[in-house]
Amino acid sequence: MAAEHTTAIFVAELILLLFFGRLIGEAMNRIGQPAIFGQLLAGVLLGPSVFGLLLPDLRAIVFPDTPALKSMIDAVSQIGILLLLLLTGMETNLTLVNQRRRAVISTSLLGIAIPFACGVGLAYALPIELIPSPTARLVTALFLGTALSISSVKIVAMVLMEVGAIRRDLGQLILATAILDDTLAWVIIAVISGIAAHGTVSLADIGTSLALTAIFLAASLTVGRRLVARIILWCNDNMTIEMPVISAILVILLSMALMTELIGVHTALGAFIAGMLIGQSPILTEHIEGELRGFIIAFFSPVFFAVAGLGMDLRTLFDPTLALFTLAIILVASIGKFLGALAGGKLGGLTGLESLALATGLNARGSTEVIIASIGLSMGALSNQLYTMIVAMAVVTTMIMPPTLRYMMARVPLREEESRRLEKEEAEQQQAVPKMERALVLADDSANGRWTTSLAGLFAGSLRLLTTMLHHPLPDRTTEKPLAQDRLTDAMQIAVDRGLPAAAQQTRPAERPPVDQLLQARTATAVDGLEKELAKGYSIAFVGIDRPVSPEGPRFEERLQRMVAAFDGPLAIMVNGETADIAAGPLDILVPTGGSPDARLATEVALALAAASHGKLTALHVFDPGDDTLLLRGRARRAGMSVLVGVHRMGKRAGVAVHGLTATNHHPETEIRRAAVRGRYDLIVIGTTLRHGDAKFLSPGALALIQKLQCPTLLVMR
Repeated sequence: MAAEHTTAIFVAELILLLFFGRLIGEAMNRIGQPAIFGQLLAGVLLGPSVFGLLLPDLRAIVFPDTPALKSMIDAVSQIGILLLLLLTGMETNLTLVNQRRRAVISTSLLGIAIPFACGVGLAYALPIELIPSPTARLVTALFLGTALSISSVKIVAMVLMEVGAIRRDLGQLILATAILDDTLAWVIIAVISGIAAHGTVSLADIGTSLALTAIFLAASLTVGRRLVARIILWCNDNMTIEMPVISAILVILLSMALMTELIGVHTALGAFIAGMLIGQSPILTEHIEGELRGFIIAFFSPVFFAVAGLGMDLRTLFDPTLALFTLAIILVASIGKFLGALAGGKLGGLTGLESLALATGLNARGSTEVIIASIGLSMGALSNQLYTMIVAMAVVTTMIMPPTLRYMMARVPLREEESRRLEKEEAEQQQAVPKMERALVLADDSANGRWTTSLAGLFAGSLRLLTTMLHHPLPDRTTEKPLAQDRLTDAMQIAVDRGLPAAAQQTRPAERPPVDQLLQARTATAVDGLEKELAKGYSIAFVGIDRPVSPEGPRFEERLQRMVAAFDGPLAIMVNGETADIAAGPLDILVPTGGSPDARLATEVALALAAASHGKLTALHVFDPGDDTLLLRGRARRAGMSVLVGVHRMGKRAGVAVHGLTATNHHPETEIRRAAVRGRYDLIVIGTTLRHGDAKFLSPGALALIQKLQCPTLLVMR
């Protein structure tokens, strides 16, 4: 009976923490403050400060001071810490740190060192009653120094997005510095927790903790990164249970947290590094974020921050002496961080205004501060009063940061190159190709297959896409050694070796593994095997098989027909490959343009192929003479020219020379054939929409066009 009663109280506690955490979080969100403040406030209201003061007997029933209940709610809270750090690690982009490493490193180191030293000094000035263990004051001092010196990546990123500065050079610099701050903070916390665990300060113990931490980090960021990527990929491709990738991520998270615990440092470091490695996985990043984030944000985040609020007792701040020490903590944290970041920015080569804005943007502690304070409280390094002071400092500094950063960012002028980059990124947000993560190539050893493997290799190699080669044996050559995989590998390597034009390199995806780690090869043995392969999640599929379109009508070859029916993503199907040899050098590509999504996607694919081969592109736009009336003429012409101007801009961003052609005809297919004959292009890329009936099939116009074209043609369709 007692166990049932304990379980009922535990469930009631979770209900209260979730309900009030989400409700007050919603209220905070509506007034422009982070939702975690509402969740913290929910815990404060349910804690001794309000609920305990107004209804002490009822609170004693709902939140009894019993070891069993405390351990149950603490277990949920500790898992919440690990999952929140997992998310933080997944959002950590070390490439960002590397791009401006001089300014980032100088700002981060000085921005940590100065407030850290001030925090340690302040800890030795605190009254003895605020120190949990007078014999371990150094551990308390180290925790306080760390708490005063870090910034919260999540809060910094959120505020930068809110003020519209996340994509600015300075915004990226602030975010990169906060990322390095967070990374260093968890390493520092790991070492301090090792010191606390030993109970005494020993140079040998500190050296051991640092050495083991360095080994763990080195192994994780080299072998561990590849291993995590392979585990995620294997689970996604081979397991049939629901959400296997999420299960794999949780096992990785807990395993790495256990590793850090076993080497004598805190589990927080393992969780954070696990998030970093998972975030660098070459596939499924959006899929993972979508499934995992909701699970964490909906349950564990409000429970953790509400539990953190339960530990706060605002009555501490009613004592004038303690209130003054709280004010001192806030001032030391703010001024120390500001001066350190300001000096670091100047040493990093920033202007005075940029350094001021950088220092302002880093003065937000937010969730990271609360997590560190919770760890210190659970380890006995912080007293309840000191914990309350630190969380109060986190709230105050985070609330001050948004308006001050907005004020400073408005006064830092845009540089000319920054303005061009922002314009480029805004345009590329509307494109599909840069967001692709994984490609499937289905090819045989026919002419179409040879063309497809070469084109897919250029496309995937330049974008560093994880690529699966599915060999489709020709009926009369089933025993012949397939050469398609070798051609695909060679083409990918050529694209990597050539590199993209300088203009395209500025917006390349984050660095991915080398070609030999990006390519998988299998043999297509049965129709059901192909359908299972498609279910693994691909951004685009390239198809190169002999006679892909049935000669009897607009339907596809039987196996391809099944693929078209099963695959929801973009398809790129090669036809007419037998009419020309594969171009060994730069590709000269023709692409008909238009306002349809398929035409836009075909243009993106054509530009990617031209950029990867260092070729050129001709964009053809055919006007309908039916629009050539007084009423419609201007509108149709403006729309058509706008499309061509858009292609020219995309080409400039990709480093591809684009030539525009226009024609007027009721039948665009006629003008496409004429242009193809006149231009003698290496490749034509055509976007087309599939018709739907009892099966998906080509439109009569598209079928007639590809039958009359006399050069290799890539059909791009959804």
